Amino acid sequence: MTHILLLGSGGQVGWELQRSLAVLGRVTALDHDSTEHCGDFRNPEGVRETVRALRPDVIVNAAAHTAVDKAEGEP
Repeated sequence: MTHILLLGSGGQVGWELQRSLAVLGRVTALDHDSTEHCGDFRNPEGVRETVRALRPDVIVNAAAHTAVDKAEGEP
């Protein structure tokens, strides 16, 4: 069975992808506030450790900065 790691699962696109990808295999869905594994891109080492620990076959990145007016001021 294919193991899919979905990052950014809390957003609108991530939520839809979680449902759509489920038919393709086992989905581990993470967001910036996930507690079991790190899905927060502000912590790149944590995300790296998550990928190493989970060893997914596929990684789907649906993470996005949705506050467009704040995107330039909040890198």
